[in-house]
Amino acid sequence: MKKKTLPTLILTALLTLSPILFGLVLWNRLPDPMPSHFNLAGECDGYMPKAAAVFALPACLLLVQLVCAAAALTDPKRKNIEGKPFRLVLWLCPAISILVHSLMYAYALGSGIDVSAAAFAVVGVLFVVLGNYLPKCGQNYTLGIRTPWALNDEGNWHATHRFAGKLFVAAGILVVALAFLAPTSPALFWGLLAVIALCGVVPVAYSYLYEIRHRAG
Repeated sequence: MKKKTLPTLILTALLTLSPILFGLVLWNRLPDPMPSHFNLAGECDGYMPKAAAVFALPACLLLVQLVCAAAALTDPKRKNIEGKPFRLVLWLCPAISILVHSLMYAYALGSGIDVSAAAFAVVGVLFVVLGNYLPKCGQNYTLGIRTPWALNDEGNWHATHRFAGKLFVAAGILVVALAFLAPTSPALFWGLLAVIALCGVVPVAYSYLYEIRHRAG
């Protein structure tokens, strides 16, 4: 582990847990149970105990962060994800933790915010961020489109991730647009499902076709 990694890991871990502090400050004003699930109309249709929302959710996200960081640090090809890709691994959970709890606390305090639309917009931004980082990833077993063809061929890996990066950015912009243009429409939900399916399947198909094309050549 590099000297700079440990301080960043500690900082991001604390930020992942930071909603606990804000939850304690707001404790007497927060309802119990807390709103935790919202339908496409932005209406709350699910609840969880206040203690679970304030304490357990950040703790679960911290666990996810530590597992992802450990996977990256023990990756046999970890040198290929040092720098910006590894920083993405460390900063993703803190960002999600702060954004999710900000929306949850704001709604619980009666802000009237459309949580569903805001959450979809956050997902869209996440796709855009991932799309910008994917082409920067070298071959590794932790982050990226890890098809057997891409892992066995560096050219396939880079071509697949350049293509996937563009696809993720376009998909993210589409989701953000849907979140603002049709915040309570079923089109938002189905559009998000379609985006996730396309971003999961199309890059794999691209990698396979690249392998077939270059094997034949």
